[in-house]
Amino acid sequence: MTADTLNQSRIKSPVEMKVNIVFADLTHLGHACNAVPYGIALVAAYALEKLGSEIAVTLVKSPTELARHLDLTVPDMVCFSTYIWNTEISRAFASRIKERYPFCIIVFGGPNFPLNRVEQEKLLHDHPEIDFFVYREGEAAFFTLYQALKQHKFNADTLRNQGTDLPGCLYIHSGTLVDGGLPPRIESLDEIPSPYLTGLCDQFLEQGYTPVIQITRGCPFHCSFCQEGNDYFNPIKRYSVERVLQELWYLARRSVVKTLQVADSNFGMYDEDIEIARELSIIQKKLNWPTYFVGIGAKNNKKRALEAATLIKGAMLSAAIQSSDPLVLQNVKRQNVSLVEMIQMVSEQELSETHSFSEVILGLPGDTRQAHINSICELIDAGIHVVRSHQLIMLPGSEISKPEYRKQFGLQTRFRVMHNTAGSVLLFGNTFTAPEIDEICVASSTLTFQDYLECRLFDLTVEIFYNNGILLELNSFLKHKGFAISEFICRVHKQVYEHPVLKKLYDGFLDDTAELWETRDELTSFLVKPGILERYSIGELGRNEQLAYKSLAIFEHMDVLIEHAYHIASDMLLKSGIFTHSVRAYFDELQRFDLLRKRDPLSCEELRSGTFRYDFVTLYGKGFKVSPEGYMLKEDAVLLFQHSQEQLDFAKKARALLKNGLHGYAAIISSNPKIREYFRSFYAG
Repeated sequence: MTADTLNQSRIKSPVEMKVNIVFADLTHLGHACNAVPYGIALVAAYALEKLGSEIAVTLVKSPTELARHLDLTVPDMVCFSTYIWNTEISRAFASRIKERYPFCIIVFGGPNFPLNRVEQEKLLHDHPEIDFFVYREGEAAFFTLYQALKQHKFNADTLRNQGTDLPGCLYIHSGTLVDGGLPPRIESLDEIPSPYLTGLCDQFLEQGYTPVIQITRGCPFHCSFCQEGNDYFNPIKRYSVERVLQELWYLARRSVVKTLQVADSNFGMYDEDIEIARELSIIQKKLNWPTYFVGIGAKNNKKRALEAATLIKGAMLSAAIQSSDPLVLQNVKRQNVSLVEMIQMVSEQELSETHSFSEVILGLPGDTRQAHINSICELIDAGIHVVRSHQLIMLPGSEISKPEYRKQFGLQTRFRVMHNTAGSVLLFGNTFTAPEIDEICVASSTLTFQDYLECRLFDLTVEIFYNNGILLELNSFLKHKGFAISEFICRVHKQVYEHPVLKKLYDGFLDDTAELWETRDELTSFLVKPGILERYSIGELGRNEQLAYKSLAIFEHMDVLIEHAYHIASDMLLKSGIFTHSVRAYFDELQRFDLLRKRDPLSCEELRSGTFRYDFVTLYGKGFKVSPEGYMLKEDAVLLFQHSQEQLDFAKKARALLKNGLHGYAAIISSNPKIREYFRSFYAG
């Protein structure tokens, strides 16, 4: 049977045969996006509720699984959810499906779609494999599209030739874009059946994907760099608390992953969130799930967010500000919690077991080198545990990507291959690659490209010498002596090029950072050169440079990091005039303690030991939050330093990745970003 005959045989009415629909939310092999495909599951659950036995639904996350499914079954429709990490691979699948099965209807959706009408039309012209694009909220829009296709016996050409407006759906008719307008939002989200409670996502829970839940949709803020900054996503819609609680208990009993992720933009900002946090605390006590909770990201009402974080064991409290500069915030329509409130929040948080996390975006409109560094320093001095800088990605569905916005602020962009997206895929007997390409802002009317590079180097210093409490003991001591930790980090950064090992490391990072192309066409031309894709696939090119060089520094040069940091700290203490004999005695012991615990964190060598006059066992138990003066022992004590069996097991697995070079180093921290867990345990001898 030929492909055309096979295609013709599939065009049947739903009465004769179920309509075979595949929903795909693809993830490149090795990419960090390992969450349950919650978005497509919601659309599928809504469709099944409305259409019942009329349709047969398959949900797919893995490209390998989709390829296997397509070898066994000819689908009537394949629907792709796309974002920045899977658009190219989705298009590659779609074009090959269309070539093999011309009558298969291809539907795209997701936020990776431009706001500008001209760009929308160009995208659909450039990708004729896409029959329809479902825009914004997808459940009702997909159902409307399905009903229209049903009336035309599932012939996409016949429907398009009518030029009918379909709310939430865009397509090309006679060379022109047909836009059915925004779909009405679903008022009560409980209208959408739960993809968890209906069992649609059981396969993904069993396979080890991270469960994701949604409690509210939309965001009351209008940040121009975010795809939810559009008026369409305001006001907020929500699921009932009762439904959310049912899902939590369901997930606690079935998920093999100990992490839970909330997809809300502002979880922790509403009264209902506290009720959910209390129930989750009960679940944790009864079922020991989840161990980690990701998603407390309220942009205001931090007091309530802190309460939620305190209730949930293992919660990470996000205090993302993107910038602290008033002009930058005005340019991107961002409203931040006040710095005073943030400091108070973190101070209160120190009494709990939660950890804080904040993000800054480099290159926002109006950003400058000093404004970026100031934003980082203010967060450090507020006591945020992890201060992470991201590059400004020009998301197609955000206001910032519009041509007029780019022109207004002089935004200059370059292109790069997203790491871990250059692996090969086998489909219909042929192999292909479809690396994802990011467009990032590297300069503007207020930020030169050289400033951008300098900021990236400073961000690396923050990753290496501050984040995850890597030098918590030393930082705590400096704070007790009245120093601002941001001052310490700035001094550390200023002198990194004076150390030959660190200079080599930073030069390598800078080379990787500059792996950028001025146009997408230049990059795509580079990718087709012999051997280039192979270099990307093994991580020789296209690395996550910040993660890779942070990992290299910690796993290979921890002694150098400690030496450099303590050298800078001693100079600060000397110049302050407070480096007395007793202060120096503790300082020297602390440096030795740090070296014994942290040097060569992946080595599996035998027991280490050291003799100390200060009570480091007690100081460690108190998180080094107390001044060390009152913790001197009456006589020297021996401390023994040794990896636990769990640490040894992890170290052995981690060392196996080192053969993959810097790509392997980055993979280690990707699997467990909690750096302090790598350091040796210790006890009195």
